[in-house]
Amino acid sequence: MIADETQATLEEPEPPFVIDVGGEVAPDGKAIGLRIQRSAQGPIDLCLRIQDVQYMVSMMLALGCEAKRLQGLPEPESPPNGAIPLPLSAINIGLDDDNKTFLMLEVGAAALMFGMPAAMLEEVALSARKSARPS
Repeated sequence: MIADETQATLEEPEPPFVIDVGGEVAPDGKAIGLRIQRSAQGPIDLCLRIQDVQYMVSMMLALGCEAKRLQGLPEPESPPNGAIPLPLSAINIGLDDDNKTFLMLEVGAAALMFGMPAAMLEEVALSARKSARPS
């Protein structure tokens, strides 16, 4: 065997990637069922308690931010094609315990808090005023 072939056989195969996710809410509203279809293996069925949704979403967003940072990708100029409009229950803007500005959004059972530069508050206010004006 050649050294490259030996190395290739010793390396672990790449894990399967998620290619589709479907889901539904339990009839009693206490859980969310997810079916995760993977590229190289069969689907995985996962049941997530409603009280764990906030943690799961926050973790996925935090990991996505870290992955983007590691890749050095630029900020997008427009929303991604796969963005889904979600109904907001509440919006809060304020200062945390360290006197840093945050934006908190409540969507369904999840409350997500985002740190933001204070200068961005003016942009948020201007956007809100523009969208609130009748055309």
